[in-house]
This record gives sequence, structure tokens and C-alpha cells, in this order.
Amino acid sequence: MTQAQKLVAGFAGLVVLGWLTGFSPLRHGSSSATDGTVQAIDLADTAVENDYPPLFMQEQLALTSIRGILSFLETVEATEGSLGRLQNQLKTFFALFDISSLAEFVFVTSDEDAEAVKQIVQDVANQYQQVTIPSDLFRFLTHSDCLEELAPSSKAGLSSSSKHQLLRLACAQHIKTAYYANLETEIFFTRQSNALSFFKESNCHSYSAVCNSDKTLSYQAANDIYPILERGAEQQALLLGSAALLRLEVAIDWRPAIGVMPQVFSTDVAKQLGSYIQNKFQVKSWQAFLLDQAHLDKLTVNSRRALLDVFGAEPVWDAYNVYWLFATRACVFENFHVPGSVLQASAVWSAENFHAWSPCTSTFHQPPKLGVVSLVHPSTNIAPSEIWDRIQACLTTAS
Repeated sequence: MTQAQKLVAGFAGLVVLGWLTGFSPLRHGSSSATDGTVQAIDLADTAVENDYPPLFMQEQLALTSIRGILSFLETVEATEGSLGRLQNQLKTFFALFDISSLAEFVFVTSDEDAEAVKQIVQDVANQYQQVTIPSDLFRFLTHSDCLEELAPSSKAGLSSSSKHQLLRLACAQHIKTAYYANLETEIFFTRQSNALSFFKESNCHSYSAVCNSDKTLSYQAANDIYPILERGAEQQALLLGSAALLRLEVAIDWRPAIGVMPQVFSTDVAKQLGSYIQNKFQVKSWQAFLLDQAHLDKLTVNSRRALLDVFGAEPVWDAYNVYWLFATRACVFENFHVPGSVLQASAVWSAENFHAWSPCTSTFHQPPKLGVVSLVHPSTNIAPSEIWDRIQACLTTAS
């Protein structure tokens, strides 16, 4: 760790205090190096003074059925690669996941891609006649169902990434369960699991957010969380950009934060995030605000320079970091979530890693059965058929 990083890490306690009082050691022109590329952002001209933590209206939710705890949400584009990866995902979903424990699998597409995605889901489901599939398991939404600003007539000029990030938050209005997991088509299941595999159970208390019907157990999402300083330059830049978007300060230190796929969101937190943005910035539509802010010219000179160094263009924020920043500032993150690297079993980010990868045995965890899903990122340019050739042998092993 560099000396500058050590100094920033030492400010962690002051930054948390600043979130509660409006004071920040990183305000008024100070900055700290995070690595050779990304600099901590000067928010002096965008910070909101005396911006105390938002009022979060939390009512304890008592689940009448375990099927009320989790939905899956996935945005899909009807490209050859994306549809091929979706086929792989659904095959492992039907083979390894207890679908009776899931409330819904919600797919979000553009109007023009809707039929192609529906056909893929139906074709794969037809291959698993031995599986009892609830008639209401799959639901299909279009972009404009979640957000009128994404109607075909008004979405010109928006990047695919900006739409994708916003839909992760905006579609919460259609989620009927306490939580929803944000999936990507490159994610597939690696072992026998169910909805509770995404949660940690503990005793239900008065401050617990989600409990069972007799209030003996509480459920916190077991999100993949790791220290900010262990992130790469791109991930740190997204965190800084997200903080600039909300006019909040964040230190590049050793605090853990969410940031890798898949992530589980509280439906309540995602909805109240929208109200927070509307009240803070006095805007009619928080969705329109986020879309409008998804441009580099909306940020400060220093933040724009840091993001350009890493990306050269959009995106300048992401849903994971915006969600985490809000929930942490509202002091409710730990009511809904618990750090626990139990979701990803393994991940492949390069062609070289793919060829050395043993999908049936590779894992980040000890014991190895902690991992629920794995992924091969599209940037590897590995064909979905080649990925399936590697993972199909694991279905019998995993079961």
C-alpha cells in the first residue's frame, strides 16, 4: 500500500462521521491517490452541505411463505452471444435450482427483443418436461414497463450500459418479493441450491428487516462484499463516479462494499433510493435524473478526468455502487445485507483463464460448496457452445 493510501485509510472513521454530520476530510479541495490511474474526487463544487442521512421508513416484513423472499431480475439483449449464454444459464437453472423456492424470474428486454427472449425461455423449458414449472414463474417486461424514459420513441442516444444500470433499480417497482437478485446471462448455476442459498439466517430481532411469519428467523442477503482498496482501477472509478452522482463523499479505504455480480438488492431499499434522489435534488423523476447525469459533462473536472483515464467514455456510475452508497448512508445496509462471499463459486475473465479452468472443481471458497453460481465473462469471446461443453459435465457432479 502506498503512503497516500495509508493516509486515506486512516480517514475511514472520519468519513463515516462525515456521512452523519455533513463534515468530510475529503471535502474542500483535498484528494488522495488510490493507484497510478484513479484519484479521489474533489467534490467541493458538487457537495451538498448539511446533507444528513435520509429518513428511511423501515417496517419489518414477515414472510408468509419462503417463496416470497426472492425473485431473479435479468436484462437481456437478443444478440447471438447473449441468447446462447441465456440458454446455458437456463439449463443449469432447471437442473440445479429448486424453482419452487423462487417467486419469479423476471426478464427485461427492449420491445424488439421480447419475442426472441421468450422463445429461448420456452425452448429450454420444453427440454425439462420432468421439472414442474409454475405457470407464473417467468414474467417478461419491456424497458418502458420499468421506465417511460426508455420508450422506443425517447431512448435515442442512451448507451446500452446506462440503460442496463438504471433498469436494475427502476424495475424494483415490479418486484413482488422482499429481495431480488440481479443476474446476467453469463451467470450459470454450479450446485444444487434454492432461494435461501442467497441468504444468511439468524434470530429475528426488532430491528430485523425481513423475518419469517412467526418472527423467529431473519433473512439477510449474503452479498459478495470486499474491501474498496482491493478493487481494480475501473471498479474504483465507478465507485467514485457513483458518489459524485449522489453528491456524496467516499474514501478509497479498507471498508467492504458490494461490487461484483450477482448482487441481491432489497426491493424496499431500491424503491426508497428513488424517493431519496427526488427529495435531495428536487426533481420530479429520479429515473430521468439518473439518465441525465449519465454523462461525463455533468461531473466535476477532477472526477471527469479520473473516469476518462479509466474508461474514455461512459459509464460514469453503476447501480451496485449507487445502491450501496444510499443504503450505507441511510444506516440500513446491515439490516438487509451481510458480508458473505458465498454467491460466486468461480469466475473466468480471460481466454487464458478459461483454458485452465476446471468448472466442476474450481472455487474461490473453502469449503467448496459455498459457491452458488459461476460465470464466464463475455469479454473472453468464448462461444456459449464451448462454455456449455465445459460445464454440462458438472451437472451430475453438482447434484
